[in-house]
Amino acid sequence: MEKKAIFLDVDGTLVANHGKMTEQVKKAITLARNRGHKVFICTGRNKIGIRNELEEVNFDGFIASAGSYIEVADEVVHSRYYDRKLIEKACDVFNRNNIVYNYECTDITYMSPKMMEFFVGGNNEEATNSEMERLKAEQSDKFNVRDMNEYDGRGIHKISFIAMKQEDFDHAFKELKENFNFVVHDMFGSKNINGEIMSKLDNKGTGIKRIVDYLNIDMEDTIGFGDSMNDYEIVTTAGTGVAMGNAHPQLKAAADYVTDDIAEDGVYKACEALHLFGE
Repeated sequence: MEKKAIFLDVDGTLVANHGKMTEQVKKAITLARNRGHKVFICTGRNKIGIRNELEEVNFDGFIASAGSYIEVADEVVHSRYYDRKLIEKACDVFNRNNIVYNYECTDITYMSPKMMEFFVGGNNEEATNSEMERLKAEQSDKFNVRDMNEYDGRGIHKISFIAMKQEDFDHAFKELKENFNFVVHDMFGSKNINGEIMSKLDNKGTGIKRIVDYLNIDMEDTIGFGDSMNDYEIVTTAGTGVAMGNAHPQLKAAADYVTDDIAEDGVYKACEALHLFGE
């Protein structure tokens, strides 16, 4: 078969709940690469946020920060930062609407203590104080988190936010929708509105196109895996779009193939079904 370029979302596709890849998923990546296929991470996380995944198994490169930063074989092939005036505008709007946020740079994530509390506490409401402190330390290390007050002016690829009220989010969206693309997640349930604002020039789909051009391969020889609607561009841009069994219903409808749930090693099973390990 023609050699493929495979693009894998992280959260909800490669790992569950910010956990680790299973041995079967790592085996799938290794087997596919051994057959000559190229395998890439394609995520909204910044580069530092995927360092654990990059250390656990070998990839051919990655698309990070929702397409704003790309590396292939350790070479930076694309990097775009927010315009400084747009950052100032977004911060002003978020501050006026009581919305907490962070700055996602290439190798550092700047975050206020309040943002960290929501970021870690959203799915761990019943955790004890000691457990919360452990989780905060764990996430701080994972994303190389620094206090927002230490921000030194370096380039920002993406901003994540949490709004406590729908009306606050609505006001911010109205003011910023012309400047940014918004993605809203449901990871913190209905109490808070968690999401990201991203460049209108980059997304996971444009990231795939950049790698396709860089490697001089055909788009029909690409396979994209995802689970949420912020993976829509992965699934619809790639020649073959794969939705996880735990994927959003709309993503499943847009996909060419639906695999098993992440808890059932859906990535491995899809690679096997698509003959990426050989006939």
